[in-house]
This record gives sequence, structure tokens and C-alpha cells, in this order.
Amino acid sequence: MRTSLLAATPLAASLAWTAALIADSSPLEPIPALVVGVGLIVSGTVATVGIALSGGRWSRALGLVVLLVTGVVAVARPYDGWWAVGVAISALSLAALLSPALGRTVRKLPAAAGPPPRAVAAPLVLLVTPCVLGLLGNDAAPWALLTVGMGALVTAFAYSRVLPGGLLAIRLIWPLLALALAPWLGTLCGVAAALLAVAVAVLSWDRSVKASYHPPREVGTTYVIPPELTPKEVLDAAEIDESGRPR
Repeated sequence: MRTSLLAATPLAASLAWTAALIADSSPLEPIPALVVGVGLIVSGTVATVGIALSGGRWSRALGLVVLLVTGVVAVARPYDGWWAVGVAISALSLAALLSPALGRTVRKLPAAAGPPPRAVAAPLVLLVTPCVLGLLGNDAAPWALLTVGMGALVTAFAYSRVLPGGLLAIRLIWPLLALALAPWLGTLCGVAAALLAVAVAVLSWDRSVKASYHPPREVGTTYVIPPELTPKEVLDAAEIDESGRPR
């Protein structure tokens, strides 16, 4: 129970700062603030679930990135009651993520049967993309910012859930989309989108990413078991007798 509460702190910080942006989004425009808020909630949720269920090292790292984003929002946003609440929850979340109690639940080494690092890094970069673009996107065309930012989350979901076209989306569709719309995102946001697109493409074109998406299949071997060696409950379920004949 205690570990679950500690793991939930990144999500709590995400919700607090999203509420703060809803109350007063300045200095961000409404659409960039919306993109940042959605990115925070999705990333915070994934980090919390990852810490609580798998204890993966990536989940705590993602949680720390979420807190970094909330710190940037705290520096930029005006001081008010929501700001105080957000700072307090972010501070508690940082203490929880760095606490020994939570550290004992996080693996020290990569899982032996887990996906390779690049297969994990590519969707994680997509998860934090809306936060990065939203923070830099005041000068961006709203439609372009929403397309690239929300498209990153959709691509990460399609790849992680092994949906049809997910591998093509993370390797080609989203990177090309981000590069094509970079001129409509403004200078800083456009440069950030281009760099993120290149990073995702480089990570996702590694062989290990395709192997994680389509694991190699092994052909199994079957062996005939004599009826006299077969457990009785198996024979009863198959409705055959000890000689192998139907009853």
C-alpha cells in the first residue's frame, strides 16, 4: 500500500499542474497549455503504472522527467494558490521517487526477458514530446501543434500495444509528419520537433525495435504420450480409455 502511494506521486503532480494550467495558463496560450497538460497526465499515468506494476527503471526515469516539466511550468507560471499546491506536490513526488522505500521496488538491472533499451526509449521520447512542444509552442499554429503533439501520443500507444501499423508509424509516419509541419511550429518549437523526430527515427530503426514488435516465432515439437502414461483426468476430459480408444 505504501509503495502504491509513493508510485502515484508523479500522476498526482501531473494532475495538480494540469489543474493549475486550466486555472491560469499564462504565459502559455490555451492550445500549448492544453498540449502540455495532456502530455503531463499521460506521462504521469504511464510512470505511475510502470513503477507500481513492473518496477522498471524506465518508469522512475519517466517520473523524474515529468517532475522536470512541472518545474519548468512552475518557473514560468504566475504565483497563486494553484502554484503553491503544485510546488508542494512536486516536492513530495520528488522525495518519493528518490526515497529508499521506492528504490527497493525498482530493478537495479535490466530485466532478463524484457525489451531492449531502444525499444523502450523510442515510445518514451514520444510520451514527453507534447510537453516539450507545448512549452515552446506559443508561436506555433494551433492545428500543427495539436497534430504533432497528439500524434506522438497516438504513435506511442499504437507501437506499445502492437496495433497494426504501429511499427510503420513510429519509424516513418510520425517522424515525417513532425518534420513536414516544423515550419508551422515556430522557430524554437520547430527545431525541437525536428530533433525529436530524428531521435525517434534513429531509435526505432534499430533491429531490436522490430524484433520487440514482431518477436521471432519458434516452431514447437509435439510428442505422442502413450495412454497408459497419461493422467486419468486428461483421459476423462478426452473421453478415451487407457488403451487410447473412445469410450
